[in-house]
Amino acid sequence: MTRVDEFNSFYASTFSEAVGVTYAVSGDRQVAFEATVDAYRRAWRDWSKIRDRNPLGYVRNEAWKLTALSRGTHPLRRKHEQDSDTQLLDALGELSVDDRRLIVLMTLGNTDLEEASREVGVPAEEGIESVTNALGSLERAMSQTIDQIERRMHNLGGATDGFERPLPATVRTAAKRGRQRNTVLLVVATIALIVGGGFIVTDGDALDTRAALPYREKIGSERSDVVLAAQKIDTGNLLTRTQINQLDLERAWSVSSTDQNVDNTKPYATCPVTRFADKDPLKVLVRTYRANGTGQETVAQSIEVSRSGTAAASAYKRLVQWYSDCQVARVQLVASYVVRRPAGDFQILRLQSHGTPERTFTVGFSHSGIATSTLVHEVDGSKGPDIKTFARTLNDSVSRVCRESGGTCANNITVTPTEPPRTSTDPAFLGIVDLPPIADIDKVWVGVAPFSARKNPTATVCDKADFSGDPSARAKVFVIPEDKELPKEFGVSETVAHFSTVKIATGFVDTIAARVKDCADKRLSAHIDQASSFKTADYSGKAWRIGLEITKGTRVYYRMSVVRRGDDVAQVTFTPTTGFDTSAKEFAAVAARAGARLRYIAN
Repeated sequence: MTRVDEFNSFYASTFSEAVGVTYAVSGDRQVAFEATVDAYRRAWRDWSKIRDRNPLGYVRNEAWKLTALSRGTHPLRRKHEQDSDTQLLDALGELSVDDRRLIVLMTLGNTDLEEASREVGVPAEEGIESVTNALGSLERAMSQTIDQIERRMHNLGGATDGFERPLPATVRTAAKRGRQRNTVLLVVATIALIVGGGFIVTDGDALDTRAALPYREKIGSERSDVVLAAQKIDTGNLLTRTQINQLDLERAWSVSSTDQNVDNTKPYATCPVTRFADKDPLKVLVRTYRANGTGQETVAQSIEVSRSGTAAASAYKRLVQWYSDCQVARVQLVASYVVRRPAGDFQILRLQSHGTPERTFTVGFSHSGIATSTLVHEVDGSKGPDIKTFARTLNDSVSRVCRESGGTCANNITVTPTEPPRTSTDPAFLGIVDLPPIADIDKVWVGVAPFSARKNPTATVCDKADFSGDPSARAKVFVIPEDKELPKEFGVSETVAHFSTVKIATGFVDTIAARVKDCADKRLSAHIDQASSFKTADYSGKAWRIGLEITKGTRVYYRMSVVRRGDDVAQVTFTPTTGFDTSAKEFAAVAARAGARLRYIAN
């Protein structure tokens, strides 16, 4: 990665946060904006010195110095715009400069106490005492809790959103002009020394060598060594609390833990079988965030830096596979989305855990160069975050590593629902993650290997579906073998087949639907109810509940559906028993998922 690209990425990913911090400390947004821009100019001048030494801390310090020295202002001069939180700014203004900076860095700056103390220049022990006393002063001055104050602190960052960030090329050009003015006397003196003292000849003409040097340095500095650049990915490349806060603006977020141990194998989320998808990563970062208040809401972000683009691509596929193959009791895949980007698409999956309490998981997977990032949001209840907001946060996670990882950054994204990713085995059939929870059974569904459907196990006495004329037809049966309460007849069966034409497939489905419709008239013991239908641009289907009276007053039930996708057909039958059933709506959703899975049938 070139020095220019490296700085541009740093500038783009940190500017908003830096100007927000400077505003919160100084209290004047115009002064804060100008000081922050100037601080980035200085950062570019000294980039070779600071690039590996917390460059964001350098920018914040320089910006603070500039606001303090700004003509006609002092640290807490404010233009009281209507959207300013003047009460909070006034309360901050009553604190000492160091205390004010510590609090701002630990909230808007997303730094921990140790890092904030180091940046301000005070010992960590002194920083603890200072922050404790300062927060107490703010609580008393504002008559609010720490959580309320912290939320208002984060909101201060929005006061500077109206500024248009200068282009990075403009910042670098201004920095270059400043450097030229500062070094002109040194250049003149050097030339005078050379002319007066003669040339020291090495290889070739000395003047030609000096003239060519800047170009050679430029070539050297712009060689792209992705692995070397990726070594610089650290905790500063993880999402900030401000970015995580977008997922739930009603709650304040805090960092729970940050882990960089490549030897840690414990999964940080539901479904994965181990912690990392890359078996030999160059480096790893896992950070967890927690929302305050009642009801558990957490976010986990993982970055895996691989040793090559091929290894990263494999890790990405493995991550998606873990969730599409998820085999955790009572966990069901409920929705899939694709994030369209010019630089490559990402995947988002939403799952629900039907336990106590019910929980919703929203999982995003991104891949940039040799880095793979996973974002997992978990919350109590059946509603996850707005999917577009989640997609933007997922894209933010890529923006923070795209340059260093050798990937491509992109901000223009679109999110659309899509069909679920294929399972690793029998992808044309329902997956374990597609099947519904049954009563309070806390055991996992299991599917047997597909077998010939010459004798169709999915047929009922009403539809009499016969696939014997199609040698491609295969059937699969799903049961919950570990639960001893369930009778042997309980389970789900599915048959899939590929017909030679759409017309033949359509006729087959229509015949089944007609037989079910007439079944109650032809069989006095039969009762058909809970009929429903569904249709998408790619597939359509019908579902029924079929009741059969076996003795007077005793009736057994089946839930059956038939789905057609082009010239492919799937039939799904669920055999419930007393106390162990699913609703008509849940069964229709399973049948629709069978239609989605038909896209993976091997024709």
